[in-house]
Amino acid sequence: MIITLIFSLCLNLSLGEVSPVVTPYKVKTDKTKASFRAAVLSDLHNSEFGRDNRNLIETVKRQKPDVIFTLGDFVNRSSDEKAVAINAHRELVKICPVYAVFGNHENGFPDKEGYKKELSALGVHILDNSMESFKIQNEEIIIGGLSAYPFYEYYTPDYNSPQGRFLDSFTAAQENRFCILLNHYPEYVYWGMRNYKFDLMLCGHTHGGIVRLPFVGGLLAPNQGIFSGKETLPLYTKGEYNVDTTRFIITSGLGNSRPLPRYNNPPEIMIIDIN
Repeated sequence: MIITLIFSLCLNLSLGEVSPVVTPYKVKTDKTKASFRAAVLSDLHNSEFGRDNRNLIETVKRQKPDVIFTLGDFVNRSSDEKAVAINAHRELVKICPVYAVFGNHENGFPDKEGYKKELSALGVHILDNSMESFKIQNEEIIIGGLSAYPFYEYYTPDYNSPQGRFLDSFTAAQENRFCILLNHYPEYVYWGMRNYKFDLMLCGHTHGGIVRLPFVGGLLAPNQGIFSGKETLPLYTKGEYNVDTTRFIITSGLGNSRPLPRYNNPPEIMIIDIN
């Protein structure tokens, strides 16, 4: 039994180092006639899949996406290393337009502003409490990025903040256009995001719960707890969820920033086909 468990763990780790898996999702909407494919990447944490992330880039390229979303934590805040993250984005923008939102590791990165300037110089669209129009098949899709949430646990909500004002304008934009919100942190749903209606929200941050068990799902998620979430079991760690009027999909991401290894939880590229 122990030997089998060790073999299984080693197999999981070795396979994860070769190339990420591709997880497909389909989203239907009447708000646009356009049909397009989005590749979603998150939480690289300076990991490499092949030399210079060749396997990662080739896997994305084979999916033929129309747009790529990167959801943050491509660097580690405990280090000033950014070459891996910069190189990954340099190759991704050669495939199709890339829209990015920062996570907690970018926000705590020693050279955040320098990193941000380098990504922008590559042509990455960095969404910092802002939104942009993405044109596809003569249709206008709105892509927004939320950097941090104005409602914090145990604190008084601050509606009059860049985040609060952005959410108001983004919500208004959804009245007549299909809108996609990029947001690194799915646990924000607990703190008030469920009061907004989003056409689609994409998240990372959870690393899929690190360890995933059959019929249970992920065991650990930042700011959500261990094993059992605050309101539901399993945690919001990976997959598609609907909470009140909020619809969101979480990717388990690519790397890891914790000493606990990923188990039954391979690195993931999420592919979403709209219509």
